[in-house]
Amino acid sequence: MRAAASKMLRPFALIAVAFLPATVVYAEQADRNKPITIEGDLVTLDQAKLVRVLEGNVILVQGTLRLTAERIVVKEDAGGAMTAQAFGTPNKQIAFKQKREGAADFVEGSADRMEFDDQADTLQLFSRARLKSGANELTGEYIYYNAATEIVKMRDAVPGANSATTGSSNKGRPTITIQPKTPDEKSTPAAPGKSN
Repeated sequence: MRAAASKMLRPFALIAVAFLPATVVYAEQADRNKPITIEGDLVTLDQAKLVRVLEGNVILVQGTLRLTAERIVVKEDAGGAMTAQAFGTPNKQIAFKQKREGAADFVEGSADRMEFDDQADTLQLFSRARLKSGANELTGEYIYYNAATEIVKMRDAVPGANSATTGSSNKGRPTITIQPKTPDEKSTPAAPGKSN
């Protein structure tokens, strides 16, 4: 079950990484070599502090990857390690979609907030988080994915937050929905180095 969840989550690292080195395995590989187009109402580049801020109906596109958010903040440290945060609004969550490598379907999801840490190779989705690949789906108030260890953690509440103060609409425990494989999928061996 963990392998299926981590395989589904791996492409999401590319969402925040359009500014960062691409380290994703299961996302559409051709996307890495495509130009990045970013639109927003206001773009602020602070070269001294190595901070990039995009605000107001931000749309990021790279190949099959499309991310929409109200605000994206990318920070870089002196060593070149980067972190990225994306924010939605109470009425409009962050939304993303990207084609899976070697598949006809897309990975898509939404959350109120997203954080990516390039150095730790982690992705976190906060509040009303949802990830979907084909008919498989993860939902929870908090979803954490570590690409280096392939560990997925889900919680029914955002760590350190009081749901009464965050406006969270927590409806219960995190849920993983994994559909059974079709007879064709069962008979097809997995590609070397990829787990099912």
